[in-house]
Amino acid sequence: MLLEARNLRVSYRSSNGDVRAVDGLDLDVDESEIFGIVGESGCGKSTVVKALLRLLPPGAVIEADILRFKGRDLLGISPAHFRQQILMREIALVPQSAQNSLNPVQPVGAQIIEAIRAHSTTPKARARDRVAELFDIVGLQAELMARYPHQFSGGMRQRAMIAMALAFEPSLIVMDEPTTGLDVLVQERLLGRIREIRQRVSLSILLITHDIGVIAETADRVGVMYAGRMIERASTIDIFGESQHPYTLGLKNAFPSIIELDRELISMPGSPPDMSSPPQGCAFGARCPFAIDTCLSKRPPPIEVGKNHISSCIRTANIGQMRDAAKRKATWHS
Repeated sequence: MLLEARNLRVSYRSSNGDVRAVDGLDLDVDESEIFGIVGESGCGKSTVVKALLRLLPPGAVIEADILRFKGRDLLGISPAHFRQQILMREIALVPQSAQNSLNPVQPVGAQIIEAIRAHSTTPKARARDRVAELFDIVGLQAELMARYPHQFSGGMRQRAMIAMALAFEPSLIVMDEPTTGLDVLVQERLLGRIREIRQRVSLSILLITHDIGVIAETADRVGVMYAGRMIERASTIDIFGESQHPYTLGLKNAFPSIIELDRELISMPGSPPDMSSPPQGCAFGARCPFAIDTCLSKRPPPIEVGKNHISSCIRTANIGQMRDAAKRKATWHS
């Protein structure tokens, strides 16, 4: 196992009390795997990314029973050692907004050269050659190295950020909303390039997004997040074919199908809970049309409902009926 987290917790301290953004999350990423995390905005996805990469602001507190990468305890590594030996070399990031991550007054190639030299003693000429190699991997011409970010399209900027992340051939690349702001055609080309890179370069990808279409098309396994917790985790086929949690069923209802063209999209009413005062029971209970009294009073434990399929719902025995009922708008908007 490449990355393993058990009972990961991240809190932000504020004058109004602590806010638990990640609340007991279990996560594992295998070698040469694309693992996708999907969920609504505010569910804690990006906080997970920042915790793994030590990018949290002052006042944030990370705790975990286990947080290991290649068998090493990430919580036991000093910040300086992490920056020098882990960041970019072992774990790299493709940030959410390439436009905001690139310096607008410096050529794109020069920025990647600078990043390479900041993390190594590579001579400038060799670093330049390496950027040309990386551009080829992500499908960009070497002559584009001299251009500025505004001269790149959105998809090209994202590929440039992927090139930077690949600089030291890390074992794990974390991609935080890599398709945000891209039109569907550019998005499809970028996802195709990600799949090609995964085949060409042996690495694992942790893909973070709110778009279940991106997850369905790209990931090998999926974790569904809600209110700082991983409420369902399984292979992509099982998540979309045999969903075992009401929240996952609700997410699927809100996504259009090219097969069922006449199917009405159904939104989930309500909003995620306030994590400064989280609910006592199931975090989704207040919005769940299938909730019973026990759901609201007791936090559901993760249950193995199938081979490598985990769901945090106490009503999994009734999932067949819930799956059918969830397809009807009246179930959610009665």
